[in-house]
Amino acid sequence: MAIARKAPPKAKNDQPIISEKDIDALINKGGSSTKANQKATEDEDYVKPVLLKVYQSQIRDIEDILSGLPKRQQISRHAYIIQAIDEKIQRDKGKRK
Repeated sequence: MAIARKAPPKAKNDQPIISEKDIDALINKGGSSTKANQKATEDEDYVKPVLLKVYQSQIRDIEDILSGLPKRQQISRHAYIIQAIDEKIQRDKGKRK
């Protein structure tokens, strides 16, 4: 059976570091939630997760194209799809003008 030493008595600190008055003032002040402070403006561009369903044949075509690139120029499949979307958006914007 292991024998443990008795823990030394803790020193009692009768004086609180912060006064009760200051604590009550902080509690009564309240505050707002962090979500209320984070209002998205129209200028902000943030990442929105989107589920994208793609045919297996299209994925194979993308993989074939990417594997044909030199190692230094290879990009991820995700980056390739995002780049293709950007190119399509630019083409469609040009048609509208």
